[in-house]
Amino acid sequence: MDVCMLEEDLPQMDGTCDACEPDEAESALWMCVRCRFAFCSSHADAHTQSTAHTLQPYSSAEADTHSAEPQAAALPPDGRRETVSVERLKCRDHGQEGALYCKHDQRIICVLCAVQGEHRGHQIITLREAYLWQKSKEGIDLLEQTHEISERIKAKWASPDMSMEELEAYVNQQFDELQRLVRLEEWRVLHLVDLKEAFLTAQAAEKISEISAHTQTLQEEMDSITHTLQQMEQVEEDGGAPAALLAPLLARREEDAGGRAVRNTYKHTHTHSTKTGHTPAGYERVLQVEKREQQMISVDTDMISVNVS
Repeated sequence: MDVCMLEEDLPQMDGTCDACEPDEAESALWMCVRCRFAFCSSHADAHTQSTAHTLQPYSSAEADTHSAEPQAAALPPDGRRETVSVERLKCRDHGQEGALYCKHDQRIICVLCAVQGEHRGHQIITLREAYLWQKSKEGIDLLEQTHEISERIKAKWASPDMSMEELEAYVNQQFDELQRLVRLEEWRVLHLVDLKEAFLTAQAAEKISEISAHTQTLQEEMDSITHTLQQMEQVEEDGGAPAALLAPLLARREEDAGGRAVRNTYKHTHTHSTKTGHTPAGYERVLQVEKREQQMISVDTDMISVNVS
């Protein structure tokens, strides 16, 4: 199945005969849908005789192949490949970023394609998994294939049983096969480039999203701090201290006022006990609590002074 899919995903032709010499190529009049090669009139006859494949007029065959052309292997009519970009890897049906991969159709797809599109129910994997899967496939050794084809042609050339017409048809068939292998390998390599670009772009987008969210949080915190400072400056201009900072201190002083009467009672008792030579057991604890509270009041006062200034 993989081989058939690769054949269907071969790049488009440039409008000239693929069997002619590149410098003297004639315009393509016929196209073999099975092989995806375009031929002039003379080479079309030779291809039909050697392979028995059915040919279609080049214009209609080209239209059919364009309609079935997958995005990963698409090439412009001039044969030159677009520059790899995020825009080129977007889903053509939904306009979203290609974030997933359909293993069944070997195509980069978007989330909507996987959920409700034509790829629903297919085996869907991540772009990174797809890249590693395609990369693990063994590529076509074009040098070895060229050598084997050359040896087969030499053997047929030396055969006394072959006529010139049969030899010419055989050579054309072998070169057609070599061109098919070249295009398959071209598709595989370019598809790997697409996959690597796609998953690296997805990773970069995810990182950018995380950074943007973190930046937004920091901005909100900075706005809150700025607002607080502005309020403090306004309070300072009005001649008062920030209420939020004064409230804890006032509450603590109210507690101190209630506890001061208790401490005075202990002090009176301590004075009396000193004269008699007896010290209450709780008096030392009261002195320690009073000392700590005085230290806390001093710290709060310093903080208010610093913030107001």
